[in-house]
Amino acid sequence: MEKRLLLAVVLMTAAIMFTNILFPPAEPPPAAAPGEVEASPGVTASAAPATSAAAPLPTVGSMAATAPVDSVVVESELYRHVFSTRGATLVEASLPQFSSYQGEDEVVQLVPPGETRFFSRRLVVGGDTVDLGTLPFIASDRHLEVSPDGGSQRLTFSYTGEAGFGIDISYTFEPDSYLISVEGEVRGLGGRPAQLLTELGPRMEIHEHPDHRSEREFAVVTRDPQGVDRLAFRRVEGRQQLAGGLTWAGIKDKYFLAAIIAGEQTPLAGAILEDVPDLVREVDGDERSFPQARLTTILPVGPDGRFQYGAYLGPQEYDRLAAIGYELEDVTPYGYRWLQPIIRPLAAAVLWVLNTLHNTLGVAYGWVLVIFGVMMRILLWPLNAKAMRAQMKNMAVQPLLQEIRDKYKNDPQKQQEAMLALYKEHGFNPFAGCLPMLVPFPVLITLFFVFQNTIAFRGAEFLWLPDLSLRDPLYILPLILVVSMFALQWVSAHLSGMEQNPQMKMMMYFMPIMMGAIFFMLPAGLNLYYAVTQVASIPQQVLIAKERRKAQEAIKKSPPPKKAKARR
Repeated sequence: MEKRLLLAVVLMTAAIMFTNILFPPAEPPPAAAPGEVEASPGVTASAAPATSAAAPLPTVGSMAATAPVDSVVVESELYRHVFSTRGATLVEASLPQFSSYQGEDEVVQLVPPGETRFFSRRLVVGGDTVDLGTLPFIASDRHLEVSPDGGSQRLTFSYTGEAGFGIDISYTFEPDSYLISVEGEVRGLGGRPAQLLTELGPRMEIHEHPDHRSEREFAVVTRDPQGVDRLAFRRVEGRQQLAGGLTWAGIKDKYFLAAIIAGEQTPLAGAILEDVPDLVREVDGDERSFPQARLTTILPVGPDGRFQYGAYLGPQEYDRLAAIGYELEDVTPYGYRWLQPIIRPLAAAVLWVLNTLHNTLGVAYGWVLVIFGVMMRILLWPLNAKAMRAQMKNMAVQPLLQEIRDKYKNDPQKQQEAMLALYKEHGFNPFAGCLPMLVPFPVLITLFFVFQNTIAFRGAEFLWLPDLSLRDPLYILPLILVVSMFALQWVSAHLSGMEQNPQMKMMMYFMPIMMGAIFFMLPAGLNLYYAVTQVASIPQQVLIAKERRKAQEAIKKSPPPKKAKARR
C-alpha cells in the first residue's frame, strides 16, 4: 500500500510540473553468540565459582505441578491485566478502549489465548538456568482497582525456595499510563552474576480488520545507541542473538506494542530472536498466513540480586510513547528509511496539530480531517499564487521562445545561447511555476504515511463512514475525489481561456480516473482529507483562471516584448 501511496503523490506532482512546462498558459548482521548455556541456548552467561553464601538453585518440577494456580486481576479504565501465580506471568492484557474486529463486543487482547510464555522469565546463573515460569508464587492481592483517586498501585509476587533461594517480583501500575514498572530481587545468589531473560511473542493476538493487513506490520523493534531498528517477522530466520546496549526491545503489529524498556543506565545485555512457524488462520473464508517470531530480552541482574525495567503494553499513540522517551515513538516508521529524517519531524508536527484540534475543539476526528484539509489549502495558497503569477509572467515570452526554436532548429548551440539571452533579459525562469509546487511535496508524503498509520482513526466514525481506517463502504469519497479533480482541470482549461491541445484533453480525463483507481482501496481517512482539499481548491482555481484570462487579454493588447538577439 505504501508503494501505491508514494506512486500517487509522485504522479500528482509530475502532472503539475510537466503540465506547467509542456503546456504553459498561452539492517546490520547479527552478532554471533560468544557462548551458549545448555539450559538456555544462545544466552551468554558469565560463570563464577560458587561461594558458601550462595544457595543452590531450586528443583521445582514436582512442587510446581502440585501447587495451586490462582489468577490476579488488575483493572483500570485503560487496561485489564490478568496474572498467574505460576511464574508471576501475564496471561491476559486487554485494552477496553479499543474494540477488536474479530467479534462483537470484544476488545483488543495482546496476549494470544493459551500462550503461557508471552511474559515469562528465566534466570541464568553461571551455567544453570531456572525457569521462573514454573515457580509457584504468592501474590500480595487477588484484585487491584487502579483509579485516578487511588493513584498508583503495587502488586508483588513472592517465591521462597529451599536453602535461602527466593525471588520477589513487583509490578507498579498507573491509572493513566500503559507503562508498568517492574522491580525484582533474587535472594540467595551469593554475589554470583546473573541474567534475567524475558520472553515476548510469538505474536500479539490477532485483533485487526483483514483490510488493515496487520500481519505485514508484525515486527521486532529495538533501540540501540545508533537508533531504532525494525525487523519484520517474515524476515526472521533461525535463531540469532542481537548485540547488547539495547535501551528497549519489543514486538509490534500495526497499531499496538509490547516492549521491555531497560533505559540507558542499565541497558539490555542483548536479545535472542527466534523464528516460529507461521500461524495459518481462516479469515473471511480464506486461509491467511500470519508470521511469528519469539523475542527474548536479556537483562543483567545486579550484584545485590536486584533488577528493574519497564513494560509497555498498549497502543502506539505518539504522545504517550514520546512521553516515555528513548525514541519509543519511532516504533512506527513514517515512510521509507531514507525519507525518515525529513518525514519524522513533519509527522510529529502533523500529529500535534491533529491532536490539538481534536482536544481543543472537542470534535470527532472526521471533522478534524475536514478542518485540517481546509487549513492546509489556506496555508498553501501563497505558494499557488506565486506559481500562478510566475506562469503569467512567462506567458509573454512564449512567442519569442518559439521564434528562437524555429530560427535555430538546426543549430542547437545557437538556439541555447539565444534562449539564455532571452531568459536573462526578461527574467524568464521555465521552472518558476513548478518550484513553489515542490515545497509542500514532503508534507504530502508525510500526510500519506501519517493518515495510514495513525491509531486515532482506528474505529473512528464519521457521517456515513463506520471507520476512518478502512475503505469507504459506499465509495462516495473516491467518487468525490475524481469529480473534483476533473472539475479543477476543467476550470483551469476553460475559464482561463487557454486553448487545449490533444495531450491536455487526454490528461484532463486520464488523471482523475487513474487517481480514483489508486484511492479506491485506500482508507476513508485518506480519501476524506484529499477530497476536502480538492473541493476547497475549486474557488481558488476559479480566481486563478480568471486572473490568467485577464493577463492573456492584456498580453494580446500590448506590443510584443523586444526580441532578444543571440550572442555571436
